[in-house]
Amino acid sequence: MLLVLDVGNTNIVFGLFKEDVLVHQWRVTTDRNRTDDELRLTTRSLLAEAQIDPSDITGVAIASVVPSLNLPLTAAFESLTQGEVGFLTADTSPIALDVEAPHTVGADRIANCIAAHTLYGGPILVLDFGTATTFDLVADDGRFLGGAIAPEMRLAARALTERAAQLHSVELKIPESVIGKNTATNIQAGVVLGYLDLVDGLIRRFRDEVGEPLQVIATGGKGEMFYQNLNSIPLYDPVLTLKGLRIWWSHNHNTMS
Repeated sequence: MLLVLDVGNTNIVFGLFKEDVLVHQWRVTTDRNRTDDELRLTTRSLLAEAQIDPSDITGVAIASVVPSLNLPLTAAFESLTQGEVGFLTADTSPIALDVEAPHTVGADRIANCIAAHTLYGGPILVLDFGTATTFDLVADDGRFLGGAIAPEMRLAARALTERAAQLHSVELKIPESVIGKNTATNIQAGVVLGYLDLVDGLIRRFRDEVGEPLQVIATGGKGEMFYQNLNSIPLYDPVLTLKGLRIWWSHNHNTMS
């Protein structure tokens, strides 16, 4: 079995693959100060809940955007499992990163591009709705061409309500009308409808610049609302990053782990 980790700024998402099937998935809060002992015990507990023996893990593939956790993660898994531990980075990427500073591209974005191109071909635009909203453009030959980054919708709303004394936190759902009749529906109109238009508008700009048919796929748990409400996003896969890690690992090891 292959254990994959998407180590983000907010959460660490664990996935367990048996061959090419994702059989288990867990999500824990990211803590930059966690020790290797804490990480090992957390993982052991998750595996025990699924009745998985750590010795059954033949490899650990990690995409991390939290550098302070890389050494503790390595130590934790080297002592917990019998498998090799590998990190997806610009140096280990099987796809070319056709940007000015390849080493600044997040590992999660690389994993998304690998999965999107392998599963759907290119050119393709990948939208990941996480702590930030990223737009990643993949060429027909699999190269990462660059993209865009926007603040996450809930983060922007929180900044608004924290800085304006008369505005309070509200549920971020699509309002019935753009004409808000109270504070809550005013915020919903401005933030939710505004972000739908932001995403839709950026997709349109990408399509205009590419100048040829462009597939679009969304990922991340926060992306489902955009997928359901925008015709410009025809594809949605909430575990695209985990799939990209599995594909990368298999590519490096010439086998299905």
